Parts: sequence; structure tokens; C-alpha cells
Amino acid sequence: MSAPALVFILIATLAVATLGLRRRAYLPFAIAGISCALIGLFVLYAPLDTAFSLFGLPLRLESTWQILGRASNLDAQDRAAVGFLFLVGALFFSVGWAAAPGRSFVPTGLIALGLLAGALTIEPFLFAAIFLELAAMACVLILIPPGSRSERGELNLLVLYTMAMMAILFTGWLLENVGVTSVTPELALRVILLLGLGFVILLFVPPFHYWLPNAAQRVNPFSLAFVAIILQSSGMFLLLRFLDNFVWMRADPRISTAIQAAGVWMILFGTLLAITQISFLKFAVYVLLADIGVSLLAIDSELATGTEIAIGMTSVRVISLGLWGLGAALMSKTGYSSGAGRKAPLATAVGLMGVMSLAGFPLTAGFPWRWTLLTQLPEASRFGALLMVFSTAAILWAIVRWARVFFELGSAESDVDEDLPPTLALTLMASACLLLGIFPQLAIPWVSANLSP
Repeated sequence: MSAPALVFILIATLAVATLGLRRRAYLPFAIAGISCALIGLFVLYAPLDTAFSLFGLPLRLESTWQILGRASNLDAQDRAAVGFLFLVGALFFSVGWAAAPGRSFVPTGLIALGLLAGALTIEPFLFAAIFLELAAMACVLILIPPGSRSERGELNLLVLYTMAMMAILFTGWLLENVGVTSVTPELALRVILLLGLGFVILLFVPPFHYWLPNAAQRVNPFSLAFVAIILQSSGMFLLLRFLDNFVWMRADPRISTAIQAAGVWMILFGTLLAITQISFLKFAVYVLLADIGVSLLAIDSELATGTEIAIGMTSVRVISLGLWGLGAALMSKTGYSSGAGRKAPLATAVGLMGVMSLAGFPLTAGFPWRWTLLTQLPEASRFGALLMVFSTAAILWAIVRWARVFFELGSAESDVDEDLPPTLALTLMASACLLLGIFPQLAIPWVSANLSP
């Protein structure tokens, strides 16, 4: 039996099952959350290409699935990426019922995860672009509020991913059929430019980020957080896969310069736009961009553990962004204006904590990996270190400003009781964020052992 085939059959079955149960309030979320956790653990730890016994029955799971002349392969790096995606799904589905993201969130989210898993495992690589395009279509359906039509943000996402698909398809064709290497400088430059276009879209590098603030104004924040994290994480893993598979690219100084420039640009752009926002939802979007920029600096650094740090930041970004999305979704019932903290104090505090974690505030999940990067950067990268400190300080100043607005005492409206189930979800997420911030040793060894290449 093929492990990739088994995974895709399970995802298809779950999508159909949860689609039939979408009118049940909690059941689809519970089924999807538990199932994604089991699939993620299966992908990470199941013995592949070796015989083993289960309940006395001899079994052998193949790591490769041949279909229509193409191969879906779960090697060590792909297992880490795919397992990570399904664990992300487990977290978001487990607490998603509290955010009320819509009836189609679970089945469409499962389809998106399956398609992104396909993009990460497919061989030859150029066919990953097709899966990315299909995943973007599924994400558009997640973002569209129930009973609404698609508008600018969702359509922008689809247009951008179509551009990325064409760039990656042509790049893949050049690499597979023309034989591009470092000794073919003109072709190598074309590949770098085309590949750069594809990855700046996948990693939300400005100006190819504009679908995010456009969508943030009208979609459920929890749905936006889910779509952003699965798309960005997939783009990050695909970038690392490309750099590992094509050694001449990693050795090319133009690639290093481009990644460093993109990281610096994202930190500056995200920070400056964040501190000038009058919309709390857009504020979080720009903080996210700055955080992704720090990850790119880690990849480009001369550290032997740079890739590990980037993956660690990607993993804790799941907690940070999920925390913000859940808190902001519950805040939407009272608005994001003055006095919102009095009407929904826990949701408001959790939403702010999520942004603080994205900014790398001490005692939150986002801090340990940033601190590791900050203390290990070489002398040649001191500008990047200073930029990281400036970004964190500026964003924290903006968070204090938002906290003063939300918890302003002058509001005449009375407090509103928060229901117990959402309160439980908020408490669990906030506790996880603080626990990973105070005791990073609980997660760092696991990330290093299971998610790092």
C-alpha cells in the first residue's frame, strides 16, 4: 500500500463526510481536528518502505505513489512539510467552532490541505504549480463569507496564484528539459527571475501581499489566519526544497542577496505600515509580513541552524496567528472600536497577545526563536539584528496604543458576558502561547528532530 495514496483517500473521505455533516455545530470540527492530528502523526512517524506487523498482520507502506506517470513521494523533507500542514489543520479545526467561520470551512479546508500536500510531494516539481492553483481556489471558497459574493481580496489571491503557477511551470520546464546550471548564466538568470516571481507571491512579499489587507476588511479573521498560514508555510517549505534540490541555486550569490533583500523589505514595509494603521485587522496583517521577513533573514543567514530557525518561526506562527484569528473573530461581535475590551475582555486580550507573539514579545511563543536568531547572527548581519529590534519595539508601541483604545474606560456601553465554550478555546490557545514562550524547550527539540531538513 502507498502511504501518499492512503493519505489522499483519507482526506477525500473526510471532506465528503464533513460536507454531509456541515449543519452540525461542533461535529465536523471535532472529526476533522482529530483526523488531521492522526494523519499528521502518521505522516511523521509511520515506518515507510520497511515491513512491519500491525495486530499480527504483515504490512509494508511504500513512500511513493505512481499515478498517471507522475510520482507522489514522501521523503524525509516532504514528510516534515506534509505532517506539519496536517497538524496545523488539527489545531485550527479543533478550536475553529468557537470562531464560527462558516459551514464550508471544514470540508473546504480539508481539500486545501490535501492539495497543498500534493504540491509538496509531487514529482516532477513543475506539477506543484497546478496543485497550488487548485489550493488557492479552495482557499477563496474558505474566505468568502457565507451568503456573500467574492470581492477584491479573494479575487486578488486567485490572480496572484495564477501568476505564480505560470512562473513555476515555466521554471520547472526549463530545469527539467533545458538543463539549466551555473555554467549557463543567461538561462540561470531567467530561472532565478521566474522563480523569484513565483516565490515572492507564495511568501506574500510586497507588493504581492495586497490580497491580505483587502480580504482582512470583510472575511472572518480566523478563516484569514488559516488560509494565510497554510499558504505561507507551503511556500516556505517549497522554497527550502528548491534550494536543497538545486545546489547551484543555493550557491548563487544572487539568490542569497534576493532573499536577504526580501527579508529586509518585508520587515521595514510591514513595520511601518503596521504602526500607521487605523484598522486592527490590517494592523495584524502587516505584523505578519514583518514576521515572515525575519524568517527570510534566518534562511539567508550564515548560520548552520538558519533553516531550522526559519522552520521554528513558521511553526510558532501557527499558534500566534491562530490566537489572533480566534480573538479577532470573537471581537467582531462587538467591533474593533473604543471600549471593545470592556465588552469582550478575554477575546480582546487574546487577539492582542497573538499580535504580540507575531512581533516576538518576551514570554510569548514567538520570542524564543527570534532571540536565538538575534543572538547568533554574525557580525556581517548586525543591520538585520538592529532591524529586528526596531521592528519589535515599534510594533509593541502600536500594540500598547491599540490596548488603550480597546480598554478605554470612557465607553458608556456595558460589559457583555462571553460564552463558556469560546472562553475555553481562548484560554487553551493563550495557555499554549505562554507555555511555549516560557518553556521553549518543550517544542524546540521536537521541531529540530521532526520538521528540520
